[in-house]
Amino acid sequence: MTLTRTTRRGALAHMRAAICWKKALTMIGSTRNTLGALTLTALTALPAMAQDARPNILVVLFDDLGFTGFGAYGGDARTPNIDALAEAGTLFSRYYSSPFCGPSRAMLMTGLDNHQTGMGTLVETVTPEQSELPGYSMVWDDDQATIASLVTDAGYQTYVTGKWGIGAKGANLPNRFGFDRSYVMDSTGGSNYDHTHYLPGYPEVSWYEDGEPVRLPEDFYSSRNLVDQMIRYIDEGDADQPFFAFLSLQAIHIPVQAPTEFIDKYDGVFDAGWDVLREERWQRAIELGLVPETTTLAPVHEGHRAWDDLTPEERAIAAREMQVNAGMIEAADFHIGRLLDHLEAIGQLENTIVVVTSDNGPDSAVTSLGNPIANLLLDGIHLLEGIDTSPENMGLPGSLTAIGPEWASVSASPFSLYKFYSSEGGLRVPLVVAGPGVAARGPLDAPVHVSDLMPTLLDAAGVAYDAGVLYGRSILPVLAGETDETRGADEVFGGEVSGNASLYRGNWKLVRTALPRGDFTWRLFDLSVDPGETTDLSSKNPELFADMRAEYEAYAAETGVLDLGRDEFATAQLASNLTERVIGKYWPYLAGLIVALLAGLYVLFRLVRMVVRRPAY
Repeated sequence: MTLTRTTRRGALAHMRAAICWKKALTMIGSTRNTLGALTLTALTALPAMAQDARPNILVVLFDDLGFTGFGAYGGDARTPNIDALAEAGTLFSRYYSSPFCGPSRAMLMTGLDNHQTGMGTLVETVTPEQSELPGYSMVWDDDQATIASLVTDAGYQTYVTGKWGIGAKGANLPNRFGFDRSYVMDSTGGSNYDHTHYLPGYPEVSWYEDGEPVRLPEDFYSSRNLVDQMIRYIDEGDADQPFFAFLSLQAIHIPVQAPTEFIDKYDGVFDAGWDVLREERWQRAIELGLVPETTTLAPVHEGHRAWDDLTPEERAIAAREMQVNAGMIEAADFHIGRLLDHLEAIGQLENTIVVVTSDNGPDSAVTSLGNPIANLLLDGIHLLEGIDTSPENMGLPGSLTAIGPEWASVSASPFSLYKFYSSEGGLRVPLVVAGPGVAARGPLDAPVHVSDLMPTLLDAAGVAYDAGVLYGRSILPVLAGETDETRGADEVFGGEVSGNASLYRGNWKLVRTALPRGDFTWRLFDLSVDPGETTDLSSKNPELFADMRAEYEAYAAETGVLDLGRDEFATAQLASNLTERVIGKYWPYLAGLIVALLAGLYVLFRLVRMVVRRPAY
């Protein structure tokens, strides 16, 4: 049966109600003989007193961290705490998310495909046609079930700190969907030190605690303060009840920022440049068993700069950008370690399942443009916003640092492209799971989808749910070491955002990558030998190609995908929206600049005219 977003949402609401009634009836039946005098009100208080054996769950979500971002995945950043979790638990090499942050977060929270939960793309990239459809509403109804609401109904305490960014600003705050305590930034990104937005023309980012607007403290730094807040919520909770905690880091979304003591640790590490380091990570990924030995390094896009073509000054600036990026990863790992140490100190770590992953591949954003006039205007906007983009201020308060496409291709190595694209570089990210009941092994190459996390964690928590309602499936047997397979060789799962489309069947991948880095052409790859997506096999396997195209169309119809045209790519829509906002916010300054330029031209004209008309003697 095909379930629309409306019917799935209703089914999930019914599932929640059924769970509550099942709990109540079970308690009544088991206690009737000995506790007949107790009222139903007293009975409903019993689960909180009997949940201490169930595991706590901690989900740590990085933002824009590529496949080789952690040390355990061959990265250059020092991540000892995450690496220790990888050694103690299960490490996956074929975990797939969405290439856009909002859709991936919606799938993680609901276990549904992003279109089924109304998050078909980002708020900033919705087209007018998409906005008319339920798969792109950007707003959740009150009965939208989430992992938090389901585990809350089952007696868990639920907390979230960090970036939320699911749908329309302020519309889907976590306090409405199962979280007991929440301290969140409801935006796709913002400064790690204050309320400054990273996109020109946008107002400052909004932070909320338990649904109410709050201001950040003066000494705020995201990774440190978000961990501090999570520790406070856990300490204020009931130690006899299990908790579900969602630590949603800003690291390493633009603006890439970190304290100097973390940045300076990487002096010289990236001086060899992105061409050399990309090859090093490719070889490291093979050595670690993350990809097969047959893996060919994906070619970079023709728009990428060669390291050798840069001036010495440009190389120094570029290397420093990646230093900030690595420092931000290490700072996040350091503060994650503080949280794990605290859980150990209060006797909770041994009974806590920890999940560490990323919402999508690395970001290729830049802070300057190729056009001198555009750069002049952008510099003026930065000046008005109080943003200091000077090299000496990289990573510090007021900065706007990004790693750009060349370093992003290093973070995604050995895969093709990065965030915003349906290539492996945009979709395939790290996944580490450790804790009670999780076997120590890996890397496992069984395919896992972001929507699988919700049913998996519900199973681990012993929470009943209707598996037929969800898009994802539980991989708990894999974590327990009972099997190495998550799906059969002929089973498929798909994904789509803003024209970027993919469908997986075993080792086969059907993919269409949108402009401007892709060409909107359907291709077929065998990931068991070619995860770099270098050899299109569609012409050699026409029947398989046709079958998978049909399966993708079935997926799109079931989930409510609006198929965009070739030229309707996300970055074009984002640029259009940004232009409108910039003009709307800065038109007085732009008008003044135009008047000043016209006045200057007029004065120059008069001077030239005077010179030309001056009589000769």
